[in-house]
Amino acid sequence: MESKFVPEKGFPFYSVSSGAIKNQSALKILSTLFQLFQGILWSIRFLLKEKPQLTVGVGGYVSFPICFASFLLRIPIFLQEQNASVGISNRILGKLATRIFLGFEQAKSAFNPKKCVVSGNPLREVFFGPEVKAYQPEKNHLLVLGGSQGARAINDALMELSGEILKSFPGITLTHQTGVSDEKKVATFYQQIAPGRFQVKPFISNMVEAYNEASLVICRSGALTVSELIQVGRPALFIPYPRKGQNDQTANARFLESSGAARVVEQGPDFKARLWEALQACFTPPVLKEMALKTSRLRSPSGLATIGDQIVNALS
Repeated sequence: MESKFVPEKGFPFYSVSSGAIKNQSALKILSTLFQLFQGILWSIRFLLKEKPQLTVGVGGYVSFPICFASFLLRIPIFLQEQNASVGISNRILGKLATRIFLGFEQAKSAFNPKKCVVSGNPLREVFFGPEVKAYQPEKNHLLVLGGSQGARAINDALMELSGEILKSFPGITLTHQTGVSDEKKVATFYQQIAPGRFQVKPFISNMVEAYNEASLVICRSGALTVSELIQVGRPALFIPYPRKGQNDQTANARFLESSGAARVVEQGPDFKARLWEALQACFTPPVLKEMALKTSRLRSPSGLATIGDQIVNALS
């Protein structure tokens, strides 16, 4: 994705060799170690050529070679940890970093607290402007998001529950981001049972507008989605992406749930029944209003501005 979008914004893009180690086979680990060695050598040559004043790493194994090479060359490292839980790459790099910017305070336990700044995650400026409207729980509108690529488990569950949703919540409307692969199937199904009331989109580009219309958001719990919901003050029903090892989405979702700002339904046995139970429990204006209020209390100043200011100060 980055190889397409970064050049479109006018920035040079370079790829670096890397790979995952955690929860991999012995053969895969050996292959990855060779990739990492190649990536570190490439990064050293790249840094010696470009001579940057500092390096910013945003986590994940792809950031390890360039950040580790920066440490070897004594170039200051600034890390950004987006999630409430911390992966192995940032746990290692955190020991080498000058400053660590956290999306959620819960991640501080993985690092030296003296290096940490709870900045919140960087979001586009539109999320801090007048485009964000006041929350209206009585809109009776569900926004369903499965990520830009869709989420088949969410798509299928909503189709199966749609009849009950129509019976239990008269006048309800719905916008469903399905991803490209499921768009036609879901749109055809909704057109048969709720023509004109259930809108299907493969991808939503104007997320602020979509959030403005939502009484409740049903979605995955990636770090930026959670941060966007906090900033716009919308309640959520989270369905974390099931992942082996470090399940960052579950940690993000449970953080909001512990604050009373969201409900969490994990995939697994009886997923559809548990999702329906959670939806029934929270989709009333008084409950939604209370959840939205608690979500809003988690807001922080612009993470983008905080991180940018500190980097500019370091450069000067």
